[in-house]
Amino acid sequence: MIRDGKDITGSHKAQVCVIGSGPAGITAAWELSAAGLDVILLDGSRKLDYSVRDYYKKSFEDKAKLYAGVAEGIFSPYAYIPLSTFLIRSTDPDAPSPDFPEERERVYGGTPTHGGGQCRPLDPLAFEKRHGFPGWPITRRQLDPYYAKAATLNHLYGDYGADGVNFTAEFWAGKIKDTAVPKLEGFVAEMYQCMRMEWVNFATRTFNGNDKVDDRVRVIVNATLLDIVAQGGSVRYLVVASMNDDTDNPQKATEFTITADVYILACGAIENARQLLLSGIGNNLVGRYFMCHPLTRNTPIKTRNGKKYLCSPEYALMQENPWNDSIRSVQGRFAIADEIAKEKQIGKCWFWVTDDKAQMYLEMTPNYCSYVSLADTRDPVFGQRQTYIRWQLTELDKRTYETNCTHFDAAARKREKDSGIEWPSWKELANEWTINGHHLGTTRMSASTAPEGGVVDENLKVHGIDNLYVAGASVFPTCGTSNPTMTIVALSIRLAEHLLPVIRP
Repeated sequence: MIRDGKDITGSHKAQVCVIGSGPAGITAAWELSAAGLDVILLDGSRKLDYSVRDYYKKSFEDKAKLYAGVAEGIFSPYAYIPLSTFLIRSTDPDAPSPDFPEERERVYGGTPTHGGGQCRPLDPLAFEKRHGFPGWPITRRQLDPYYAKAATLNHLYGDYGADGVNFTAEFWAGKIKDTAVPKLEGFVAEMYQCMRMEWVNFATRTFNGNDKVDDRVRVIVNATLLDIVAQGGSVRYLVVASMNDDTDNPQKATEFTITADVYILACGAIENARQLLLSGIGNNLVGRYFMCHPLTRNTPIKTRNGKKYLCSPEYALMQENPWNDSIRSVQGRFAIADEIAKEKQIGKCWFWVTDDKAQMYLEMTPNYCSYVSLADTRDPVFGQRQTYIRWQLTELDKRTYETNCTHFDAAARKREKDSGIEWPSWKELANEWTINGHHLGTTRMSASTAPEGGVVDENLKVHGIDNLYVAGASVFPTCGTSNPTMTIVALSIRLAEHLLPVIRP
């Protein structure tokens, strides 16, 4: 069922065409095909042997050509983010090795081909409108039924319940021997479940116990989207092209078209914006509000005097705990309480400071001046304009960092005298921040009656286009602090449920 685009010409039809093969695209494709719809799924990378471990590395050279672009803003000298901090060639002898360009994969299965499988729903606060954060047009409670379905789909442990009880410290302290719920005033111990590795890659995993997605879906790899052709408020067809067999200097091999009733763009936050911009589709907010979870490249947060601020059973719950039933492991992170974040008008941070030192990342403020657009340069394979990315932090991000650190230090010292944390100033971190692979925003959701607030409506349909939908983290209006995968899967399940009566009255 997996075809190579270089063997395809002419025009092809389906009820649904999904562009992109990460968790967003594959989940939507699976759900729709399982309901009996005819689905084509497109992926831009060459056909590979997907049974080989780390097969995604075979795509690195093509990725270097097709994902290259221009970056400005807060970047290390090596950090062109669609590739990685490691791929950019440099004459600097201290430059990192170019062997691991794993920031964003361009391969069947998407970036989770090398992912860790961390799962957690977004906190309710992420959906609420507050100072500096626009809120979502849907609530956490509205998304909870789909989080529950995502938990089942990903073989997570426990009953999700009404509001994610199987992601609470209370739930896991009752399951893991010799652990206790951490008590740190003003902070909540938030628990993550990590999928077993056989479920992480959505392209090679099974669904329903037996089938892979290509057992039901018509998958075409080596199929790069060139144009979304729209007329009269509807997409009419897609123009797609393949690469020839020359891996050193690939060129276009074939060109074909796809016609469908409904199209789902699911290429990731950067490529979703780029594809809409290349096709001239969407409003003037396409590409705007590019977000991530700003991550410290090193470990600048340190415990004060090396003193513990939790008792041993509390520490034990926060550590990575292997789990033999369904999931690979469970671990905890601290986040400031919602009421304090609202009172102080800040975002939240993700803390786990051990006896020594740690990284941290923060909930980035949506920022109009942080964006994805088109560069003047063109890729060497298809001649399309490459990506321009500008990533900027704000004064509110600074306040988020400083206030979270101050409160964490005070809470730890209240628990244990002379403990707490030490942290560098915002200025000292100016060249420290990097992007941790969670790309969000650029086609954010807004109420269907207010296209000036976003690019897609609450059902993920592009404003002004009646049959084009966007899936993935690009639709997030805010990023919260949780890894985005579980929310991506939940939104794709919700999208499929919405589309069924639309496609098949």
